[in-house]
Amino acid sequence: MANDESAPATMTLARRQTEDAGRVARHFRQIVLWPIELIASGKTAESREAPDVLFERLGAGHWELVDDEFGVEGDAFQERHYREFVAFLPHVQRFLYGDAPGSLRTLGKGDAPLRVYRRTDVAAVRMVLSEGAEPITCQIAHIDLHFFHDVDAVILAFEFYASNVPLNVVNEIMYRFGRAYPPGWTETGEPLHCPHRVEWLAKDGTVLAASDYQKRERYLSFVGHQRTPCFAAHWEFLLKPLTAEKADSNSPLSFRQIEYYRMPVMTYLTLERMREVQRAEYMRLAFATGPNANGDGPFSDRFLHDFEPRHCYDRYYHEGTEATGLSARFLLSGHAFTIVADGDSPRLDDNERGLLGQFRHQYFLLFLISHFHKAALLMLSDRLVAAIKHLEVRSARSSTAFRRETFRLQEAFMRFTQRYWFTEISDQAQTRDLYRMQRTHLGNDELYKELRGEIFDMVQYLDSDVLRRQSGTIHRLTAVTIVGLIGTIATGFLGMNLIDETGAPLQLKLVLFGAVAGIVTALTVGVVAFSRPLTALLDRMSGERS
Repeated sequence: MANDESAPATMTLARRQTEDAGRVARHFRQIVLWPIELIASGKTAESREAPDVLFERLGAGHWELVDDEFGVEGDAFQERHYREFVAFLPHVQRFLYGDAPGSLRTLGKGDAPLRVYRRTDVAAVRMVLSEGAEPITCQIAHIDLHFFHDVDAVILAFEFYASNVPLNVVNEIMYRFGRAYPPGWTETGEPLHCPHRVEWLAKDGTVLAASDYQKRERYLSFVGHQRTPCFAAHWEFLLKPLTAEKADSNSPLSFRQIEYYRMPVMTYLTLERMREVQRAEYMRLAFATGPNANGDGPFSDRFLHDFEPRHCYDRYYHEGTEATGLSARFLLSGHAFTIVADGDSPRLDDNERGLLGQFRHQYFLLFLISHFHKAALLMLSDRLVAAIKHLEVRSARSSTAFRRETFRLQEAFMRFTQRYWFTEISDQAQTRDLYRMQRTHLGNDELYKELRGEIFDMVQYLDSDVLRRQSGTIHRLTAVTIVGLIGTIATGFLGMNLIDETGAPLQLKLVLFGAVAGIVTALTVGVVAFSRPLTALLDRMSGERS
């Protein structure tokens, strides 16, 4: 949400020239999102300390709470934040910015559900996309962790930028950079679909951490022993003090993967001449696939026959002409959100009032909300599976724990629905349309309906189980009542006592009382034990089918 002072990025691309020099991004900016689930362990889980409070305490010196521009006085509140604020509907404003005046640090969690922590020690990223390629250095704008009140899903946002980047290099970065771990290796040991090397650089150029995609044995050993993914070293370094699940048993706060290992990506490109970009290249930008020397599309023609209506938002795109002001094309596939623009308008690079500012603020939040929805729903679905996995129907303790966890899930789902679930976030035409397209590609509505149905099916099962138990209890009580009724009528019909021992000694009375109580108790226990056959006998006697 806050701004960075855009500076020229250091690019080492001397021998990485494209065949057509016109397809070069004057400004290239990318935001990678990584949704993860927080897991508190040991004493931390028992203390029930809020995850963001614990994170702030553990991450002191690395991460700092972003006390945003809201709550300030005078001229400190900038126009770009005002434009961002008014772009959304009131209920979304309350979610993003809170609904109480004052500094963020003074507000309660309910007053400001979204809190952002920022890391500032990493200033640049240097990457070698393939073995033998020239290194590319990009400046880092933000490294933020977004915490959501009452939801254990956290989203890492990593934003970097560069200037004068060839389009084929842009494709490579979009395709390779946001990989949490390699999906496999080639015969020579190179990681599939990942950069050859990634380095986090400090402000003085010192290497703070580097990737280890080539360490095949580390990944194989960890997955083989722990049955959970092993994450690349540079991403693990970035998330400290969070540690990967099962990587450190002593860690009070760890994280778990929620979605696919390939991180969602937003990209902003300004070109000299958009009309020179081919249809297949737009497809690759939309799906964040790598470049192709032959110029072919990323998938078959049959699969891509409806590419434009499904994946392109061309409200401001002037096809085949040289725009006099600004021409922009929005490309969406759910996983990727790309804006390609050209023209001579200063709005292209204006971070205060232009398209770049919208990309970094309104459109970023649009992308963040949609992926937060998906991550939260997947996390709740995973908890649902875990609850059913530990259910033992014949165990009373397991059934009680399952009932308790099911109602917790129902409460969590209801809180998520009322606090965070938005079908519309804006009445601005392009923001509204893009959000609908994004939700459609991610399948959030279908996932929500499926999860809602599963949770209420479990609740219905528990309710029916309670009714079944109550019905059995009523049957038993009915049998006991009928048997007791016979004795009550038989002994009380004439209103007299069959055995008159009013004048007997106290000891004899106690003996008789104990004998009668024992006989009645035994009779009652017997009736309860045989209540089902007795109930069936009564049904047959009454002519009803059991």
